[in-house]
Amino acid sequence: MFNSVKSIVLATSVSLAAMSAAAFANEEIIFSEVTVEAGLEAAEDTNALEVFPEIATDLQQAISTRVKFGSDASLPTIKVDLRSVSLNGNPMLTSIEGFNEIAGVVVISDDNNSIGSQSFPVNVAAYPAEQVIPEGFIGVQPSEEDFYNAMILGFADVIVRQLDTVYKK
Repeated sequence: MFNSVKSIVLATSVSLAAMSAAAFANEEIIFSEVTVEAGLEAAEDTNALEVFPEIATDLQQAISTRVKFGSDASLPTIKVDLRSVSLNGNPMLTSIEGFNEIAGVVVISDDNNSIGSQSFPVNVAAYPAEQVIPEGFIGVQPSEEDFYNAMILGFADVIVRQLDTVYKK
């Protein structure tokens, strides 16, 4: 039962992400750059960058595959400040356990001042379907085999959905 519910939720999440990405792509919003900084080293009692040293690069690549780019430096930019990676709230990780919560802040800005500078938090958590997701987090249901990628891609998908909201204002 759990596996079928997990599959349904995962399929629904993927479908929603695809629809959101398609809607976003139709807006023809073009960015000049995406940067991801992992400000995790400032947090005490965390080892996320030791366990997952490529997390910022992987997240940057995941976001970059979901948005359009142009060569004009005055186009809007996306900057992500990755602030926490944890397993059930514990920032001390092992590579065996992985992580199930990732949080950060996204800043969208442009030199043309069409939107100015806007920021929003992104908090993604992966929990079994029967477990309650903490308030303020958006749940994704990764497969056990692809846990890390599901968390990174889920974070990128949430950013793309939020970009659509930022540009509709």
